[in-house]
Amino acid sequence: MTAVSQLVCTAAHADLPGDPPATGVDVRFHEAGVQYDRPWTLRCGAGGNATPVAG
Repeated sequence: MTAVSQLVCTAAHADLPGDPPATGVDVRFHEAGVQYDRPWTLRCGAGGNATPVAG
């Protein structure tokens, strides 16, 4: 999970239109070779850990 947190938080801290806070940026993951109805949606938490977005 450490690698996922690093990827999510790095992406969330990128320069984005409107300069949203990293904790408000949804990052979606698609896992190759696995059938899911939808991608995983995660956010970078205040402590630097990726947390799932409910809903």
